[in-house]
Amino acid sequence: MLTFALFPNFKKKNIGNVLSWVIEYLRKNQVRVLLPEEMAKTDTYQSLTHPFEQEPSQDITLALTLGGDGTLLSTARKIAPYGIPLCGINMGQLGFLTEVELPELSVALDKLIAGAYTTENHVMLEAIVCRGKKTIYVSSALNDVVVTRGGCSRMIRLNLYINHALTANYSADGLIISTPTGSTGYSLSAGGPIIKPSLNVLLITPICPHTLNSRSLVVADTEEMLIKLQSVSDDIVLTLDGQTIYKLLTGDQITVRRSGFSAQFVKFNDQNYYGKLHSKLRRGK
Repeated sequence: MLTFALFPNFKKKNIGNVLSWVIEYLRKNQVRVLLPEEMAKTDTYQSLTHPFEQEPSQDITLALTLGGDGTLLSTARKIAPYGIPLCGINMGQLGFLTEVELPELSVALDKLIAGAYTTENHVMLEAIVCRGKKTIYVSSALNDVVVTRGGCSRMIRLNLYINHALTANYSADGLIISTPTGSTGYSLSAGGPIIKPSLNVLLITPICPHTLNSRSLVVADTEEMLIKLQSVSDDIVLTLDGQTIYKLLTGDQITVRRSGFSAQFVKFNDQNYYGKLHSKLRRGK
């Protein structure tokens, strides 16, 4: 029996109606539906709740997000370690990462139920923060790992090492290390290039560097990056996918490398990356 896990964003307009319709549609097609415990807001959904934190897989066929890119990113960090394919239904605005628009929902669900899709590996990152000789924080990211100043207006100074070799010294607002998936996110806004998600590379982009010749750097996804904070500012933070924030101190060292697991994105054969990219960029104007 097929089992679909739904991850809705209850902050989205009309999410209740869309979620109810999807659940009913899937049940009529003999698909078992699960919802995370914290997302089952009413008695209507109590019978569908599942403790993903304690029992993450439960033979889940695939996961569906109902929201925007943010919903997909947070869900990917939860389920990627278990190899569960992920399909995003766009209820946001741009939706660079989502695969399905609402007008196409019933057609897309039919394809998912029939297994008429492929999966594409998307590289993820692992960030490790060390203070002295102690590891104090470890987390994963699908889009990007960012070291940046918090609320102050002062630039921060940091050194970048790649495979233990000093590569660059930055005076800037921060530094973005992104996956190809994340190249259309914060890095793009900071002047970085767009990279097709299937490429095995990582992208390093400084944020507002205080120099005329600092550009993005594309490296192999087998490289290991080390960021050493040299700034005297006490207002520096590490952010992951723009959602998880961890406060840093001068002298901290952040290692960023490819994660041991990847996100499995559902892809339909009639979708073209460059055509989709064109339509999404036009939507952002």
